[in-house]
Amino acid sequence: MFYELDPSLRTRFFSLLDLSFSEKEKVISFLRKFKNRKDFFLVGGAVRDLILNKKINDLDLIVREGLEALVYFARSFLNFYLVSLAPEWGIYRLTKDKFSIDFTDFKGKTLEEDLRARDFTFNAMAIPVKGLFEGKFFIIDPFSGLKDLKERRIKILGERNLLEDPLRILRGYRFFAQNLGNIERETRNLFKKHKKRINLCASERILTELSYLLLSSKTYQTFLLMDEDGILEEIFPELSSCKGIPQPTFHHLDVYGHLLETLKWAEEILKNPESYLEISKGTEFEEDFIVAVKLASLFHDLGKAHTFKVMDRITFYGHEKVSAELFKNRAEILKFKKSLINRVVNLIRNHMRPFHLLNEKEEGKLTVRAKRNLIRDVPNLEELFIVCMADSLASRGPDKEEDYEERLKNFFKELLLFKKDFEKEIIKKRLITGDDLIALGFKPGPIFKEILQEVEILQMEKRLNSKEEALNYILGRYRKFLQKSI
Repeated sequence: MFYELDPSLRTRFFSLLDLSFSEKEKVISFLRKFKNRKDFFLVGGAVRDLILNKKINDLDLIVREGLEALVYFARSFLNFYLVSLAPEWGIYRLTKDKFSIDFTDFKGKTLEEDLRARDFTFNAMAIPVKGLFEGKFFIIDPFSGLKDLKERRIKILGERNLLEDPLRILRGYRFFAQNLGNIERETRNLFKKHKKRINLCASERILTELSYLLLSSKTYQTFLLMDEDGILEEIFPELSSCKGIPQPTFHHLDVYGHLLETLKWAEEILKNPESYLEISKGTEFEEDFIVAVKLASLFHDLGKAHTFKVMDRITFYGHEKVSAELFKNRAEILKFKKSLINRVVNLIRNHMRPFHLLNEKEEGKLTVRAKRNLIRDVPNLEELFIVCMADSLASRGPDKEEDYEERLKNFFKELLLFKKDFEKEIIKKRLITGDDLIALGFKPGPIFKEILQEVEILQMEKRLNSKEEALNYILGRYRKFLQKSI
């Protein structure tokens, strides 16, 4: 139950705090002020991360008494922001930037009772705050969490703990995604048994765990595990309808298998974009980029279950729009932010266009207008082509052309160059501006964007070569708008 640790871990603990030097000094000074309290303990994730030598961005502190006074002193001393969690249950949080400190009362009469009420064994360890500064440095571990942590075993403390907070099911898969180990068999069985209780959790809490999963490097593996345990369909019930839906011979999997396989390839491309699309080596994608690509990859063909038809061949006409709508509905239920939902919806709706345009290119039918329209509708070509490349790599049917990914990659490079040249030429040689339209007698409004974009395309196609030609074209094509605005 008690394990003495190497005293050097004290120094490691303070070095791992993910704070600026001045903020770290404040936190250390605050903790030192209470080092003589015998009822003051560091518990949970910070203890786990100390053992794993990982950055610590939150502290979980528990005390037996005087909690409220301690919290308000800490807020004043540290100049942190107080978040109202559940004061009536003895739960407080102080935050600054991305660092947080949780303060809670003992849950039970003893420290062991408090630890027993936590989620997983490796989160049920405690270190006396005093030990961070002087005396023996030891860890209190009544449930063999240290052993499970070292042996990479994710183990729930008990079925009751799961019933008290079903979100712990998702948290278990999150720890798997974060490489803390494998979920032991009995714990997985409990997850399966109580999977429907996840729906009792608030959407915001589910979203927090999903975000961790989507930002990890093991999203595909984790979703595969969740699928085996019947958890994935509890979070995304729309996916179930795709099981068993056959596809044309371009594919080797049913729709459901293809969606998971596309997610797998998207994750691989995000890890190594240079190999697949020659995106600059060392590119760091922002979080919303990663999440958008993974979600679009997983849901891009969701609508095929609703548009499946067999005539002379299998078809899924309009599946992009249906897929986008189905995703949007689920994302709103889960409380994804609106900007991210719109981003993913845009990718899903347009994921077939690069394939169609590549086909037109190879038939000699691709126009400047078609390329310009794609760039206008999906400004971030990198996102779209990662989804498309993943979609292609996830298709391995007998009628799949072996060199298709190479052709798709070359087309992506061509479009990037086109976009760069297009923007450069338009800025440098723009034939008309909004001021010219006002001078003609047009009233500012949505029509301005349409006219300016039309002139840009015609200019790139070299069908308009001077300002005079552009003005004459506008007067001829858009005269009815001019007359209404007079």
